[in-house]
Amino acid sequence: MQSNIPPPFPFQVTGGHYLAARGRVGLHDEMGLGKSRQLVMAANEINAKRGIVIGPAKLRRNWHKEFRKWSNVQYKITEGRTIHDFLAWERGRFHILLTSYEQATKWAQSIYNTGEFIDFVGFDEGHYLKNGEANRTKAILGPTYDGTGGLINWAEHVWHLSGTPMANDPIDIYTFLRMAGATTLPIGKFVKKYFYSNPSAYGSRQTSRPEAETELKALIDAFRIRRTLPEVGIQLPPLMLDMLEVDGDTRYIVDLLKEYPGLDVAIVRAVREGGLSFLDAQHVMTLRRLLAEAKAPAYAHILYEELKINGYQKRIVMGFHVAALEFIYKFLSARNIPAVLVNGTISDAQAQARIDMFQDDPNCIVFLGNFTSAGIGTTLHASSWTDMLESWWGPEKNAQAIKRMHRIGQTQPCRARFIALANTFDIAVNQLVADKVEAIAPFDGRMTAMAT
Repeated sequence: MQSNIPPPFPFQVTGGHYLAARGRVGLHDEMGLGKSRQLVMAANEINAKRGIVIGPAKLRRNWHKEFRKWSNVQYKITEGRTIHDFLAWERGRFHILLTSYEQATKWAQSIYNTGEFIDFVGFDEGHYLKNGEANRTKAILGPTYDGTGGLINWAEHVWHLSGTPMANDPIDIYTFLRMAGATTLPIGKFVKKYFYSNPSAYGSRQTSRPEAETELKALIDAFRIRRTLPEVGIQLPPLMLDMLEVDGDTRYIVDLLKEYPGLDVAIVRAVREGGLSFLDAQHVMTLRRLLAEAKAPAYAHILYEELKINGYQKRIVMGFHVAALEFIYKFLSARNIPAVLVNGTISDAQAQARIDMFQDDPNCIVFLGNFTSAGIGTTLHASSWTDMLESWWGPEKNAQAIKRMHRIGQTQPCRARFIALANTFDIAVNQLVADKVEAIAPFDGRMTAMAT
């Protein structure tokens, strides 16, 4: 370990020991507590010679950086992008394979067939394996999620890292518990024992049975470690949540809603009650894009004026759609405001370089990020203000995006602001989303929701 790297916190030492001492377990610390460092420490502690880290594709480069930064062992590491990378690792030319869930799914059967021992397999954003019907879950965990026939079959240690292991529904924890050996019950019997269905007009959500909650919690806690900021004695600066309404051209939105009467009402109800699956429909996705593009011009002007008034303090802007984010980027660039844009159109190396520029260069003022490319696994605490030009309609990924700035190393009071389009249902949706973020995110009561 480099001498200029700060020593780990005591809770990180505990977490590293926990992983190293057990077979299949979860590290479910609150976002921002350094789960990646704890995995690296555990790999060092078990003297790993052969390991795999699987995560979202965009985080491969970040994991490479984490191993270089935190490991006191000089591992040979490959970012598993192609079959050639995989074969080089398989043949022993590299110690650590960093790859994506998509690639791991392709290579899972080959890894299983070799029958070769693996020191560890780590899952970053382990809740990506929550869906037992998904091909990647079956390929990586095995058809019955207990490792048999799956990629993890030959691994001595399997580490499931997630700050939101039950991101959308409590039943999401099942595949983790099956993998860890906490239960042998098939999914039907597991649900019947611990849950009952809570249907709504927009889907069905599992709710834990009150009489079984104590047993279920004990079952989960026996196979994972989870700490929050207060529990480990870390006090982050306060975080305020609010909302800004902006004007915009709503003609295209109105025209689309005429084609789908009642769609706006249905969206608000779905966001409030759960059952978000229908929101993936093409017309809903078109509506979201139109909302973003309608907000972008007015928001860009407001952002520019605020930057001037506030002394050009760094700002983060998160969204989904390329056109809206690119509009703001070009608007700022035309006014000589240094900004970086991170979205799916650039390589992982370019994305990391732009993240580093925003973090390290005091002259880089605005970070424009796509949720998928920059909303997880990044550190952006050079800024204390995040604007959510768009938001997920489920709360957990919004909390993850906000935690890019509100994490260890942040010294300033923070503000997260949802941007809503005036005179549309976007206001109701963003208020509901903000309320849910406040409810699920462990901000310890320091988060205050208010509309402006």
